[in-house]
Amino acid sequence: MTDIDKYTLVSFAPSLVIVAAMIIGTFVAVRFLKKVIAQDAAKAGE
Repeated sequence: MTDIDKYTLVSFAPSLVIVAAMIIGTFVAVRFLKKVIAQDAAKAGE
Protein backbone atom coordinates (compact mmCIF):
# COMPACT_ATOMS: atom_id res chain seq x y z
CA MET A 1 0.00 0.00 0.00
CA THR A 2 1.28 3.44 -0.83
CA ASP A 3 2.07 5.83 1.98
CA ILE A 4 0.90 9.43 1.74
CA ASP A 5 3.70 11.74 2.75
CA LYS A 6 3.37 15.38 3.80
CA TYR A 7 4.10 16.77 0.33
CA THR A 8 1.51 14.59 -1.36
CA LEU A 9 -1.07 15.53 1.25
CA VAL A 10 -0.42 19.25 0.73
CA SER A 11 -1.56 19.00 -2.87
CA PHE A 12 -4.16 16.25 -2.38
CA ALA A 13 -6.10 17.67 0.58
CA PRO A 14 -7.31 20.86 -1.16
CA SER A 15 -8.56 18.76 -4.06
CA LEU A 16 -10.59 16.60 -1.69
CA VAL A 17 -12.01 19.71 -0.02
CA ILE A 18 -13.08 21.13 -3.37
CA VAL A 19 -14.72 17.86 -4.45
CA ALA A 20 -16.55 17.59 -1.12
CA ALA A 21 -17.73 21.20 -1.38
CA MET A 22 -19.05 20.60 -4.90
CA ILE A 23 -20.97 17.49 -3.80
CA ILE A 24 -22.47 19.25 -0.76
CA GLY A 25 -23.26 22.32 -2.86
CA THR A 26 -25.06 20.17 -5.41
CA PHE A 27 -27.30 18.63 -2.75
CA VAL A 28 -28.05 22.06 -1.24
CA ALA A 29 -28.88 23.49 -4.66
CA VAL A 30 -31.20 20.58 -5.53
CA ARG A 31 -33.09 20.97 -2.24
CA PHE A 32 -33.37 24.74 -2.83
CA LEU A 33 -34.64 24.25 -6.39
CA LYS A 34 -37.24 21.71 -5.24
CA LYS A 35 -38.50 24.23 -2.69
CA VAL A 36 -38.69 27.03 -5.28
CA ILE A 37 -40.43 24.78 -7.81
CA ALA A 38 -43.00 23.77 -5.19
CA GLN A 39 -43.66 27.44 -4.38
CA ASP A 40 -44.10 28.26 -8.06
CA ALA A 41 -46.46 25.33 -8.51
CA ALA A 42 -48.52 26.49 -5.52
CA LYS A 43 -48.73 30.01 -6.97
CA ALA A 44 -49.73 28.64 -10.38
CA GLY A 45 -52.44 26.52 -8.78
CA GLU A 46 -54.15 29.51 -7.16
